Amino acid sequence: MQQLQLILNSFNNATLTDYILMVSVAVLFISAILLFRTASKLKQEYAQVKVMREDLKAFSVAAIGVGKRVLQLERRQKNIHQKNAQQVQHQQPEKIVSYVESANQSYDEAAFMAKQGHNTESIMSRCGLSHSEAELIYLMNRLDKSA
Repeated sequence: MQQLQLILNSFNNATLTDYILMVSVAVLFISAILLFRTASKLKQEYAQVKVMREDLKAFSVAAIGVGKRVLQLERRQKNIHQKNAQQVQHQQPEKIVSYVESANQSYDEAAFMAKQGHNTESIMSRCGLSHSEAELIYLMNRLDKSA
């Protein structure tokens, strides 16, 4: 009982500056804890932004590659139409569909390989695609699995 009275007396003897000091230390301690938590969350979010930035860069590069491939296919289609027009004039029909089927087949096979877990290098070598095209197909299938 005497000890409790001594503790209460010591609180009664404390000055206003002592109370302000104790409150300030408590506020500083709480602020430090909140700052540490915020810093760790910021690091996690920065890591996510970095991954997203790398994915966006890969998509951009792949989109350029796909754009080049589309231009190539458009040129091929134009040549096919010109050959078809010449053949119609000479009455020599030729199977036009085979040119288009071979272009689509490489993309279909690449998508199938990506779904099986093959890496971009194996997709490139087997399907005859550029690095950016194979990377795009690989990333699209990776995103399909995560969604």
